[in-house]
Amino acid sequence: MTADPRGDAADERPRPRYGEYATPEEVAEARGPLPPDPADATDPISRLAAPIERPVSPRVLQAGGPPRQTRSPRPTPPPRPRPVGARPPRPGNNLITVLLLVFGIWNTVSSIPSYLDFGPVLSQGVQLAGYGSVEFGAIAHTAGIVLLVVSFLLLIAAVGVSLRLIRDGRRSIWVPVAAGILYFVVSLVVMTIVVANTPAVADVLHNH
Repeated sequence: MTADPRGDAADERPRPRYGEYATPEEVAEARGPLPPDPADATDPISRLAAPIERPVSPRVLQAGGPPRQTRSPRPTPPPRPRPVGARPPRPGNNLITVLLLVFGIWNTVSSIPSYLDFGPVLSQGVQLAGYGSVEFGAIAHTAGIVLLVVSFLLLIAAVGVSLRLIRDGRRSIWVPVAAGILYFVVSLVVMTIVVANTPAVADVLHNH
């Protein structure tokens, strides 16, 4: 049996290619199993441990790479606050205060022999005043020692307080003045005690 040449010539439709009219299931079966995806092969723990790549800005790429970490400069200490109540220096006040302190130091040091021999010094003073000769007892010697100790304590306190006030820029002239007044009051009390315990002085004062 021979083929009809007209039938072959008349059938001009395009022949179907491989898999053109196949269903998706038939195509998948013909291809076979797909190879596993490398991205799916990694477990969740490996994905979490993998470093995260951050995008680099164009400015950093143009500059030649990410900036280097530099050490932060050491913080500068804050300025020292000015003492509370500090005032500008007082040249006149400081000068007078120093002069009064120098006078107090000189007077105290030069009076040491008189304090140690206070009885004869008082007798000489009474005689020069025209009241005759008066002998003072042991009470005068004790009074001299007391006045010497008081004068040194007041001098040390006056120097310390005055220098502190001068350093703070505050008024300090009143310190040596107050020390001098306090010494005068103590001397008056001591001399009153000496005279009250020396009957000869009371007799001389009564006669005159």
